[in-house]
Amino acid sequence: MIIHGRNTVAEALKLGLVKNLFLRKGSTFREKPADMEAAEFGRKEFEHRFGDEAQGVAAEINDIEPKDFVRHRKSISGHVLILDRIQDPHNYGTIIRAANCFGVKTIIVARYHQAPITAAVCKASSGTLFHADIYETTNISSAAEDLQSMGYKIYAADIDGDKVLNDVQFAEQSAVILGSEGKGIRPGVLEKADTAFRIPMCGDIDSLNVSQSAAIILHTLYSSKLT
Repeated sequence: MIIHGRNTVAEALKLGLVKNLFLRKGSTFREKPADMEAAEFGRKEFEHRFGDEAQGVAAEINDIEPKDFVRHRKSISGHVLILDRIQDPHNYGTIIRAANCFGVKTIIVARYHQAPITAAVCKASSGTLFHADIYETTNISSAAEDLQSMGYKIYAADIDGDKVLNDVQFAEQSAVILGSEGKGIRPGVLEKADTAFRIPMCGDIDSLNVSQSAAIILHTLYSSKLT
């Protein structure tokens, strides 16, 4: 997979994930290790190969594949984020970034109707994807039930939720479900939640972008550990 963007490539280099490095001539990217060769291209050639949003640097890494939830679920610990069919790669990456900022590194996604891990997701995550444990499952509802059997409480973000986010008492092992853009959490998944909550708002519209919602919810989840 070819990734691009300064923060994304710098993080991949820091973790030793980069197989090949590509720079635009004149690039001010300084994170290249002294012992690593980099292929350089003129501006037009670089942008033709890697796009005009690459910030002058790109790299080749191995494809990142999610772990199979059923096979590896026993290794899961800490808070969990469950994404029910997030299809926009920018939202997916931004959610991963927000999760990392607030200490959540375990993310469960659907195998189908879910944005795959691509360069766009990596860039939107600002490289935090490389620190995440992504699990995929063919059945989000069953995954929620499995987590409950492991001692987790399931919380669902829903515009019609019974509780307000500020009033939610998150458990020591919490799994938060976020729904897809436009459609929200599917009914069959929502019914698995122990608690459904909504974000209190007072504006002219009653909904946030899913990645904005994720940041608010994850900050609240993190803050609950500090009190």
